[in-house]
Amino acid sequence: MIWVQNLLFISVFILFYTWVAYPAFLLLLQWKWARPVLPVESTEQPFVSIIVPAHNEEEGIGAKLEDCFRLVYPRRLMEIIIVSDGSTDRTEEDVAAFAAADSRIRLLRTERVGKSCAQNNAFEQAKGDVLFFTDVNTRTRPDLLELLVKNFRDPEVGMVTAKVYFGQHEDAVSNGQGLYWRYELFLRSAESAIGILATGSGQALAMRRSLFRPLAPFYGDDCVLPLDVRLQGYRVVQDTQAIVFDTMPHSIEGELRARVRMTARNWTGTLSRAGLLNPFQFPLTAWALISHKLLRWLTPFFLISCFFANTVLLHRSQFLFLWIMQMIFYVAAFVGWFRTRRARRAWFFAYPFSFCLANLGFFLGLVKVVRNQKIAAYQQGN
Repeated sequence: MIWVQNLLFISVFILFYTWVAYPAFLLLLQWKWARPVLPVESTEQPFVSIIVPAHNEEEGIGAKLEDCFRLVYPRRLMEIIIVSDGSTDRTEEDVAAFAAADSRIRLLRTERVGKSCAQNNAFEQAKGDVLFFTDVNTRTRPDLLELLVKNFRDPEVGMVTAKVYFGQHEDAVSNGQGLYWRYELFLRSAESAIGILATGSGQALAMRRSLFRPLAPFYGDDCVLPLDVRLQGYRVVQDTQAIVFDTMPHSIEGELRARVRMTARNWTGTLSRAGLLNPFQFPLTAWALISHKLLRWLTPFFLISCFFANTVLLHRSQFLFLWIMQMIFYVAAFVGWFRTRRARRAWFFAYPFSFCLANLGFFLGLVKVVRNQKIAAYQQGN
């Protein structure tokens, strides 16, 4: 039974390290070795291309364009490129009507090729020195573009991502994921301060045009574009003052689909840039990617091995307490699922339920990777 005991200890250690110790190490590093953005004084502002991929977005494209119009930035230094990814509704007609009244708007039409390929097409047509990728459902504050662009005055900064706030619904999924997202933002903020951030939010992602590398159709922009920036020796920065708003999936099925899609695309995207996992070439970035991403996505396997090993060792009284705590946690998760399915308030049970739901998504996402199932089309989770 020694191997079972070792399996239990290893599983508990990795889970503790991933979710508790790693954030603590980040806090210590941020306190000791924070690297602030050091902008060079300049009155020049770069030309910015706002790129918005859209597929059948007739209900939201008008509001998105109005949102772009409210951004405080010189008109002569901004263009808005809407890429219609094979839309079959009135999206293209609505954009054309706006374009007739505002020369900053450009409509590009593609066949149904998926979000990444649509963004590639927009890049080829864009005039900007800075590319700003955003989504139809994302809403911004007027100062967003100025705040993001200001970071590029530091020659070491290659990409800037905003802080995303999600609209909340009164249910277990959004409540639990709200806590999860705040935890995620904390990690990103600390990694950004240290200079090792290698991820971003696709809702608001600005980067130097010279650093853009064409996206494969089955990788997400918010995964591989930050990795490409780091591979080229530039920093990815999360600007905590730059804020955008978006919606999150508010159903169990919608959240699970989103988590599976995110995990599958991020696994393949991260492994496609395996050079960043080399601790001799990128020591701190490799550490962050392994701790923040890979080990987190492997969490369901460590949870399973922990419960299995603990159950086998139940005949030893010293392992009983841990097994009871696990059972309480999973029963609480079941109660959260049960109440949510019946449209009842889940209270505290929302958090263990959402944690388990996220890890089910991690598990199914990795299954897709192993089975070589690629996701090319862009869909909004709901």
